[in-house]
Amino acid sequence: MKFTNNPGYGQGHHVIRSDSILVETAAEFAARLRAHFSSPGYTPPLLPAVALEVHALTRQPDVDAAKVVEVMRKDPMLAGRVLKIAQSAAFAPVGTITSLQDAVVRLGLRNLSEIAWEVSLNMRVFRSQAYAESMEIVRRHSTACAHLARMVSGFTSIASEYAFLCGLLHDIGMAAALIVLGEQKGTAAGLDPTMLGIALQQCHQEASAVVAGLWKLPADVQLVLGHHHDVMIDGFVHPLAAVVALADELARDLGLGIVLCGHNCDVTGDTALGHARNTLGFDRARMDKLGQAARKLISTLERGAAIAAATPEGRPKAQRSRR
Repeated sequence: MKFTNNPGYGQGHHVIRSDSILVETAAEFAARLRAHFSSPGYTPPLLPAVALEVHALTRQPDVDAAKVVEVMRKDPMLAGRVLKIAQSAAFAPVGTITSLQDAVVRLGLRNLSEIAWEVSLNMRVFRSQAYAESMEIVRRHSTACAHLARMVSGFTSIASEYAFLCGLLHDIGMAAALIVLGEQKGTAAGLDPTMLGIALQQCHQEASAVVAGLWKLPADVQLVLGHHHDVMIDGFVHPLAAVVALADELARDLGLGIVLCGHNCDVTGDTALGHARNTLGFDRARMDKLGQAARKLISTLERGAAIAAATPEGRPKAQRSRR
């Protein structure tokens, strides 16, 4: 697959490919991206296997924490990050966390599974040297949506074990597209940013479903990722897709949307949002409460992230000096 590297275009969202006389619109470019994802030769970003193992283990009844620790030790970078998070003020430790076993016990299995997914994707999937700034926007949005989707699900009677994962992965197609484009020599330097945003908006939902399928994620997760903007599957609103759509809307309202060069790349239409709210039982008053809870959650997450990043041990120096 060859993309343009000619910097002398951009007006009207057209692209001129330098090796031929071809004028391409953003829609045509998006179609080529979709074709690339559906081709037999496409290889998705490497699935974070340890996170998948941890997820599977934590869903087993009466799982032994020692077994979870054994799996996590296969990935020292992931294990180190989980240990750091367990030491952070977000979990208000009473005593000192000195081992991965302590961290697993402190975090709890459900939290551990979600943290493993989030950390693994942040370290290995949401990465592109050529599109570092755009990828960081996608990463922050996806992380926020993961936590917001879990919160939205908790407001309903349709709580799902996959809410966090679907929120985290719903725009994985956008990250995958940036990785593909970044691997094409010269593409990042020549691709019109506005056209990139339009193309990503048009193809990322389908690409997310493709990546989820190639990763062999649960069928329900694949369905939600492929319909998180239209929320309808076979004429019916999928409740988990509705949860993700509302989480997406909340993230945008809080300034954590995906906006590239002024173009909002991740928009759900008013009709679909109406279907999502009605299906989940959110009237205006409940949406106001949801919005207040979302602001508080994001503020807490941002404070926790700042504290966790303060030192290698995940605690401010003043706290470490008193140990």
